[in-house]
Amino acid sequence: MSVVPAGAGTSVAECFLCRTTSPRVVWTEAGYEARRCSCGMVYTSPTPAPGSIDCTIDHHPQEFYSYSAPFKARWVARHCPPGRLLEIGCGEGYFLAAATARGYEVVGLEAHAGRARHVRDTLGIEVTGGALEDDRLPSAQFDVVYHCDLLAHFADPIAALRLMTRLLRPDGVLCFEVGMLGGISPFWYRLTGGLGLGYHLWLYSPGALRELLKRADLRLEHVQRFGLAPRALLGGVKAGLRGLLGRSDRSSPAVGPRRPIGRSISNFLRYRGAAWAPRIGPETWLVVARPVSQDRLQAARP
Repeated sequence: MSVVPAGAGTSVAECFLCRTTSPRVVWTEAGYEARRCSCGMVYTSPTPAPGSIDCTIDHHPQEFYSYSAPFKARWVARHCPPGRLLEIGCGEGYFLAAATARGYEVVGLEAHAGRARHVRDTLGIEVTGGALEDDRLPSAQFDVVYHCDLLAHFADPIAALRLMTRLLRPDGVLCFEVGMLGGISPFWYRLTGGLGLGYHLWLYSPGALRELLKRADLRLEHVQRFGLAPRALLGGVKAGLRGLLGRSDRSSPAVGPRRPIGRSISNFLRYRGAAWAPRIGPETWLVVARPVSQDRLQAARP
């Protein structure tokens, strides 16, 4: 029997996308269950109690953002319109700085007060403090609204996407990165070291993501898929070596990806090399989505 962690709810959660409760448990972790729904979503159950998860804590290392920022900014500039760009959850500002170098006028939204202050003071970039759900930003002000790896965390991803859409100017787009961990074998969950259940609420399959966009009145305009199987396999091999040697990441910097060359290889395997990786196992997607309302306006024009 699973032990429910402090701060977690006690009832079995349902999938926000199809509003059903799945009986299929594919993974357990930290007292939570990962349940796979028929729509392809894998979700955390029970739902964490309100306030039990600190959403300002970032579990990614800083190099996750800093090393990939120039690559992502170049991708955004190639597939999105120019103009004014907002990043939801801008963190330390790595992507905003890279987007500025690509010609964008940038603004950040950041819930962590210290990180927001750092971006303002160090980079001179305008940052609004608070969460997306606080609804503090004016409507129709941005040509691109961007976020990285947030769709797994919103309590209501459909409502979150609609809030982002409200911020777009006519002909503006949403652009985001999203992990694709639903609909794959739990074998990959072991290799990646777990799912971060509780902190991650929703794990998407391609079908689930497309249904989410449809429910949020968005049209998928462009997607680039990055296969993470080589990176996951390498991580599994490294973890196995550490186990055989009786070492941990903390005590074995030569084995763990703490040196610059290790970070560079990890970033290459996540993006540049991953663009050509076989489409098996986990993936991350870069997505451009356009509001369906823009299609209706185009059709109505003479």
